Amino acid sequence: MTSATGRSRANAERTIPGLSPALRGRMRWLFRLVSALSPSLAARLAMRLFLTPIARSIATEEARFLESARSHRLTTPLGRLQAYEWPGPAGAPAVLVVHGWISHAARLAEVIRALRERGLRVVAFDAPAHGRSSGTQADLPAFRQAIDAVTAACGPFHGVLAHSFGALTTVAWLAEHTPAELRAVVLVGMMNNVGYVFDSFSQSMALNAEVVARFRALFHRRYGGEPESFSADRLVAQLQLPILVVHGGIDELVPAGHASEISSRLRDGRLLLVGHLGHSAPLRDPDTVAQIAGFLATRLAP
Repeated sequence: MTSATGRSRANAERTIPGLSPALRGRMRWLFRLVSALSPSLAARLAMRLFLTPIARSIATEEARFLESARSHRLTTPLGRLQAYEWPGPAGAPAVLVVHGWISHAARLAEVIRALRERGLRVVAFDAPAHGRSSGTQADLPAFRQAIDAVTAACGPFHGVLAHSFGALTTVAWLAEHTPAELRAVVLVGMMNNVGYVFDSFSQSMALNAEVVARFRALFHRRYGGEPESFSADRLVAQLQLPILVVHGGIDELVPAGHASEISSRLRDGRLLLVGHLGHSAPLRDPDTVAQIAGFLATRLAP
């Protein structure tokens, strides 16, 4: 598969999904104030905000797209989970679609349509605290539990397409237990490890060194390890599935070098680096979407 190349924005100031320059300015002012009063309190506030996605509403056009699916409202230990199913022909292979942070299922409409046109059954869901699912906070374990719940209700799945934080979650899920039926995976815009997300948040909030140290201690206490220990390149090395890694060459959130590092560890993988696209654009670019759908349809064919 041919790959386009482009300049990475690795040296640009880091940002995080949903953070506009105006909001970033207000959040930095808040953290300067709280940090001066109590670094411990600032660290606890950072941890809370780190786990709280900014709400992204479902647009009218996106809602119409979701009306074309069968709705599944699942009851889970995490709360109510919203899943969507687009049936295919009898016996059609099934693909699970996993969105990223501050997103929802309808944001992947173009690629879902492309998979359906290839004769595949498609299932997507809104992660906890996203879209129409309940909750106010989420993290990697919550995303992973949601994947388990949707698999139990709508699986088994023969392929997975996942984006950004959802891709990192998917890799962690597969490394823990790869379903026997799974035959191919596509990972789009995935960061190399949670440590990059942690540092991006800390830099975006302009946290001082003492607050970052306390923030790290809270993370370690909650998850039993450093953010860097949740590493995608280590996890993908355990997988023996055909994997396509897709990344925009001008990704504004995750430098393209992450994709190169991850793909170098794959046992059976390909890298599609599209130089002129940003973080979410590969999910809407017609040529890239066609290549993603073609990769899955070919490997899931009987």
